[in-house]
Amino acid sequence: MMKWNDTIKTFTVMFSLAAMLTACGGGVKETSSSPESASGTEAASSETNSSNAAVTETAATGSTAGEETGSAAKESSSAEEGKIGKDSTLEELKQDYADQLGYIRIPLNDHPVRRVSENDSKNINVANYSDAVVDMNAGVPIHSDSQRLIDDAFPYFTTVQAPDESYVTWEEATNLERAMVKTLFIAREGLLITDDAMKNKDYSSTSFQDSMDFFRVTAKFESMAPVAQHPRDITLSTLYDKARTSWGKLAEMDPKQDEAAFAEMYKTARADANNAMGLLNVLLSTNEEERIEEIYGKE
Repeated sequence: MMKWNDTIKTFTVMFSLAAMLTACGGGVKETSSSPESASGTEAASSETNSSNAAVTETAATGSTAGEETGSAAKESSSAEEGKIGKDSTLEELKQDYADQLGYIRIPLNDHPVRRVSENDSKNINVANYSDAVVDMNAGVPIHSDSQRLIDDAFPYFTTVQAPDESYVTWEEATNLERAMVKTLFIAREGLLITDDAMKNKDYSSTSFQDSMDFFRVTAKFESMAPVAQHPRDITLSTLYDKARTSWGKLAEMDPKQDEAAFAEMYKTARADANNAMGLLNVLLSTNEEERIEEIYGKE
């Protein structure tokens, strides 16, 4: 079951994060409430904050030329080094990184977290333009990001879940959809491992501890998902935020102290993961509008 263990462990040692493959069954919607639809929402701007995808900061005011001294210059340089993300304008990002679909896609090795200034405002948006969930301070993925992972995870969230549907290609998926394919696949494995641990009443295994560590990492504020660049991304981001919050709560509990409470939290974590995974399958299909209406109902 855990063929991703070695890959994840290697990655974790590199970044001191125990990333673990995890989660539950496929695109089954486990709660009665439908996700908030974003179909009526204007396409998400790359400048606009999205849940878990961007944070807003206030731009620092610069000193006058007369006040600039050698010491102040050093302080300014130090302040630049401490900033989150690389300064960019939206126009630059579109020109340098937009693909044929208009999505801005920045490679992980090219500063995926960017600081984008708003017009006529001192505020800037810090956003992740890669196709992975990253630590916004370091700009590196919180999980394995190999082609092997994609080759296993993308089919799982498409043809395995609903083989009679047709789907977009990996190249056509949004950054957030791609990131969710990777992250939810790993979370799925972790939830399966957690389920086994509860059945066996054995919480001492490395795989269980790695799973809890992965859930803790995903729940951190610093773990930044890609910014929304499509209206549907907003809904997917909302469901992912709900899921990672419940994963974090699960990881903070000690199952040996209160197995019943841990089991209840596990049910919530699993349901939230399934809801996100179910929507992901729908969004990756070519007839997403029709399936959303059929499964979740009209707005």
